[in-house]
Amino acid sequence: MATIKEIAKLAETSISSVSRVLNNSGYVSEPVRVRIQKVLDETGYRPNALAKALHSKRSQTIGVILPKINATSSGDNIAGIDHYFSSNGYTIILGNTNHSIKSELEFLDLFSEKQVDGIILVATTLTDEHVQKIKKVGKPVVVMGQLTNDGTPCVLFDEVKAAEEMVDYLIAEDHRSIALIGVPESDVSVGVMRKQGYLNSLMKHEVSASSNRVVEGNFSVESGYQACQELFEERQERPDAIFAVNDKMAIGAINYLLENGYRVPQDVSVCGVGGGNMSRYYNPKITSLVYDFEESGRVSAQLLHRLIEQPKLDLSNHVSFIPYHLEVRGSTAKK
Repeated sequence: MATIKEIAKLAETSISSVSRVLNNSGYVSEPVRVRIQKVLDETGYRPNALAKALHSKRSQTIGVILPKINATSSGDNIAGIDHYFSSNGYTIILGNTNHSIKSELEFLDLFSEKQVDGIILVATTLTDEHVQKIKKVGKPVVVMGQLTNDGTPCVLFDEVKAAEEMVDYLIAEDHRSIALIGVPESDVSVGVMRKQGYLNSLMKHEVSASSNRVVEGNFSVESGYQACQELFEERQERPDAIFAVNDKMAIGAINYLLENGYRVPQDVSVCGVGGGNMSRYYNPKITSLVYDFEESGRVSAQLLHRLIEQPKLDLSNHVSFIPYHLEVRGSTAKK
């Protein structure tokens, strides 16, 4: 591979001009910049990452902390983050926590020690310990999926409004006994906000709400099956619609219903949240709130990059809401 000295000779310019182009620092006239870039492209030159980091005092790496690396949403989040940062000369390091708060806190420390330029935390919960760790990291941090109250910028979906829209749809389809398969309230965005949207819609339309029709799972297909079983067998509920707060639990609920002689959607309508390929190609196809997780990753990356490039930029309390839409499919029908 050519050296900087050889690049300068081929481009008929100085070594310092080549260095300024490589590091995007200092003035270089446009004709000279074009000549240098042409030679760089032709030779396939790539600067030594360590040397570049030492020069810029940056590592050109981003730490991403994920709750479950094999979740569909996590894969889409990573795709959005990686696409943005790879096109801007960064690499990403992943930390998989398996929904462990302890692991999240450990990764915040680890990434700080690794001298990453910034961190994206895909959070399932935010404790006081998280807030304290984020303050001590000394690097820009963006939180995905949870609303922060300490000024840390965040990227999320409007969970209350989205869930309310879903239940509005079910009520418009003449459903009046609507069950909720939720998750523990330690996950504020999903466990609290989606539940609040469900309750808001029932109240708005003067449809009766019953705690007996609210059960909890843990995001998995199995837990959706078990939650539906609890509704029908232990609690003796017979809802005409079930709103699961993610698509996997909706699939679990459908499996229970079909195994026990219920027709979906003729007897019970079932819907979820996420809208990915799993729900799109399941039979029946699942009515879902379609979330663009790849876009949320891209927006988070863009936000973090701004903070890295502009250290004095104040984005305290900044919230970016990612658009979503309701997609009606075969798992729901008019009663």
